[in-house]
Amino acid sequence: MRLATMNIQNLFHRDLSFLKQNASKNLQDWMEEFHALLKNPKKEHQDLGRMRELAFLMGFSPQTTEPFLTLRRGGGHLYVKPLGGERQVKASERVGWNGWVELRSYPLDEKHREAKVSSIVQANPDILVLQEVEDRSSLSDFNRDYLAPKLDGAFEQWLFTEGNDNRGLGHAILTRNGYRITGFQPHAHEKDKEGRDLFGMDCPEYTVVTPQGKELTIISARFQEDHKDLDLHTKRKQQAQRVRSFCNQLISQSRDKIMVCGTLGEVSYGDCLTPLLGDGTLSDFHGRSLGKTRKGKVGDWLAKHDYLLYSKAMASCINGSGVLFPLESKASDGGKCRFMGKKNRAVVPPLIWGEFEL
Repeated sequence: MRLATMNIQNLFHRDLSFLKQNASKNLQDWMEEFHALLKNPKKEHQDLGRMRELAFLMGFSPQTTEPFLTLRRGGGHLYVKPLGGERQVKASERVGWNGWVELRSYPLDEKHREAKVSSIVQANPDILVLQEVEDRSSLSDFNRDYLAPKLDGAFEQWLFTEGNDNRGLGHAILTRNGYRITGFQPHAHEKDKEGRDLFGMDCPEYTVVTPQGKELTIISARFQEDHKDLDLHTKRKQQAQRVRSFCNQLISQSRDKIMVCGTLGEVSYGDCLTPLLGDGTLSDFHGRSLGKTRKGKVGDWLAKHDYLLYSKAMASCINGSGVLFPLESKASDGGKCRFMGKKNRAVVPPLIWGEFEL
């Protein structure tokens, strides 16, 4: 049995909030460029055009927008209804409605998606667990149109579970080669000490049965990660404690074959992961053989936040493991170039796989 996990960070489209995180830096750059052009006494035609673009980006240009607009589908046509107006057919022969509607997401570049597909194909898993999937239809298209042609067939069973994330992001599991999803337990209702949602993206618990009839429990996790001005160490520790309680309950029921995978938001020696890694009930593949299977130099991945943990009952069944980083084709670099950020740190989460003899 080969199991792989990856924080896919969306398949086809991503919420605009990811772009808006860098809005303040962009605004500063636009203002500096605008002031530099403004001080130039000999402005050319292209300078004036650029100033108009910057003025629009900074919000200086007036815009005429309706405070409320409804788009509805009916009889094969889209209808628009501005506030206080009559229903109109959009872009018909007689009514050529012209305007814009702000979308909540933006499409991802095809080369990024192909890089992730390549990692999955290389791992060739029987069970694939994904975090940060945007919706069920995207997962279906990804399985049918991208994975199936390169894996000699699509995953036969798959399940998408949406949690508490207001962007709609959720978890997914896909199985093939006789591995069956037989159970699912959500944990989106769990609360923290302040009475708020403990898991921002749920923490689903899947039951999978192997072709030989062995039962395996997989917990897919997406813990809170620190933001620029926000330390969420306490929240992560509460999440780790709750996941550990799930594992303890499973073990007490003699369901001791357990895997915990996903983005845990902290290095393995961090205090907040002590409930999971502190006493050996769960172990991490990183200390085992991941380093032997890495291709090339992956930079500062020792400070990793992505994990594939296994219980004691799984330790004697391990045949191998590895980590794969998505690669982006780049002709100017003479082949392939890793998705790297500043200081040579991997930006896109890796795919981690483990192979077991159950």
